Amino acid sequence: MVEDDDAIREVLEIFLTSENYIVESFSTVKEFQRRNLNDLPDLYLFDVMLPDGSGIELCEEIKSNEQNDGIPVVIMSAHAHLYQLKHLCDPDDFIAKPFDIDNLLNRIQKIISSKN
Repeated sequence: MVEDDDAIREVLEIFLTSENYIVESFSTVKEFQRRNLNDLPDLYLFDVMLPDGSGIELCEEIKSNEQNDGIPVVIMSAHAHLYQLKHLCDPDDFIAKPFDIDNLLNRIQKIISSKN
């Protein structure tokens, strides 16, 4: 997960961990790019507006890398709409902020289970 808002990142990390997900979170694109590339997640969750880049650019990067083939990307934003993003990176889902945490969890579970 890449989310620059500390409060949102912390809440999501605690909530998803409590649901038995292993969460690796980053606050910047630079931190995310230093991750262990051998650890492939079940899902990427990106905020659109980041201090040093964009979740859209991360989505494009992930979607264009064969190593990530089949790994879903979910975009979160308070400022964009799915139809605006579709032609840019084709995310598997879009979560508008503010979001309902239970709805977010249900959508993540559905996306992960549909990919398996």
